[in-house]
Amino acid sequence: MPCPDVFVQDVPEYVRRKGLSFPCYMDSRKPARIDSEHCVRLNWEAFFFSDLHERERFLSDVSLYCGLLTDPISRRRFHPDPDAPRFDFEGVAYYFESPLNRAAFESDPQKYRLPGLKMQ
Repeated sequence: MPCPDVFVQDVPEYVRRKGLSFPCYMDSRKPARIDSEHCVRLNWEAFFFSDLHERERFLSDVSLYCGLLTDPISRRRFHPDPDAPRFDFEGVAYYFESPLNRAAFESDPQKYRLPGLKMQ
């Protein structure tokens, strides 16, 4: 039975419905747990972890571990440094290339939270 169209804001639910599995982002020897508790959302990316220790290790220095993110305003890929502008919206931390991009996002976050993706 096909899933109803749902905006892909609940990434763990989307991943479960698709039957996907993959290794822990921080320790590829362990399988990731596909649930909200073991998921971190940054910009349009999602990171899954095998346990809460690995999740907290990632969160302790996001700029060290996250790799490239997509700026939701410019849509360019960039590597955030520890001082990158940030804005939290609906449980997702968004990082930006510049303070101007952060200000644009903050003025209308619904417009930029995801690029219109839907779950099928």
